[in-house]
Amino acid sequence: MKISLLAIGNELLENVVEKNSHFLSSYLMKEGFELNRALIQRDNLNDIVTALEFISTDSDVIITSGGLGPTNDDLTREAVSKFLNKKLVIDKEALEELKQKFAIRNKEITKENEKQALKLEGSTILKNPVGTAPGIYIEQENRDYILLPGVPSEFKTMIEIYFPDFIKKWQKKFPYEKNKYSFFYKTTGLSEAEVGKILDENLKGEFTYGTIADEGIITFRIDIFANDKKKASSIMSEILKNKLNSLIPFIFAENFSTSLSEVFVRKMESLDKTIVLAESCSGGLLAKKITDIPGSSRIFLGCIVCYSNELKKSLLGVPEDVLDKFGAVSSETAKFMDEGLKKLFPMADYRVSITGIAGPEGGSREKPVGTVFVAIGRKNDVNIKKLNFLGTRESIREKTTNYVLYFLLKDLK
Repeated sequence: MKISLLAIGNELLENVVEKNSHFLSSYLMKEGFELNRALIQRDNLNDIVTALEFISTDSDVIITSGGLGPTNDDLTREAVSKFLNKKLVIDKEALEELKQKFAIRNKEITKENEKQALKLEGSTILKNPVGTAPGIYIEQENRDYILLPGVPSEFKTMIEIYFPDFIKKWQKKFPYEKNKYSFFYKTTGLSEAEVGKILDENLKGEFTYGTIADEGIITFRIDIFANDKKKASSIMSEILKNKLNSLIPFIFAENFSTSLSEVFVRKMESLDKTIVLAESCSGGLLAKKITDIPGSSRIFLGCIVCYSNELKKSLLGVPEDVLDKFGAVSSETAKFMDEGLKKLFPMADYRVSITGIAGPEGGSREKPVGTVFVAIGRKNDVNIKKLNFLGTRESIREKTTNYVLYFLLKDLK
């Protein structure tokens, strides 16, 4: 069975990174299917039709992302209509739902937005709970066409809502294929080389596998060929238990989409713990990662972004002579930042203070770019870590916050 994705939008070939293919591919691999190809196409009606003609020659499923908006360059419906020779008609239920979404925001629906209620004759509307552009599904000549919005958060949400039923359909349609099921495990605390060595020593020649490194988080993938997901899961459990047990303590998630911050927030929730932050070089990034997770208000008290020395002094009480003698990037400053947090938020179960040099400028021989001090406080105790990272400004900030979450998770266990 072959599945193709056609990502549509000028921006994807100019200034926006295409993300939907990566999510779709990992989702399908977990369910025993593969994304055969992903193409990017500009917003041109005839060119979209040509792309559909090309991928339809050997695809059992064609998924599109993008081009379902209200503007003149949103042409996916029109292109698929032309390709399949299907009329576009207004779906009354979809139109009513659109009107309600606008009414909630105290706005009247425009004629341009009404375009989003168009569907192919004989197709099914796929409701979009997080946006205004519904999806469309139609089957023709034994091939499935699934049209989805291009906004990654909307695309992901609709995949998670509708694809379990599509997966069941495809499994019945191709019952005699031995599928490849891919299992993803996210780890922290080990380098990519260390994870790769363990995989090589235990799986080489017997299974296919791979690793992905992303700012201190190493994801490893193992492919299992089996007749169904239950059998594949059983085989994978045995591999973890008997061959990869040394990796188990470092695994924090068993799927590709779960983030380290989500695991941390859920663990804190389960233990009824709270945390407060003081961030300098990370500029509130750790706070963002925590508050990205729904329900984080139950564990997150707040964050002081004290980028300047003035705020470190006035808000956290870091003594001026400490800053003069040791510098803002020092264990001494990190310690006083923690003490300031403790005075302001004595009720917090955990305190985190971060100060460092993210670069590209500001480093020295004694304190090169990538030098970071992290103070992690709990009640009357504080643990200060000196970290040294390589990479860009963005990379150093990412690695710092990932390290903090990893350290906290270890402590919570």
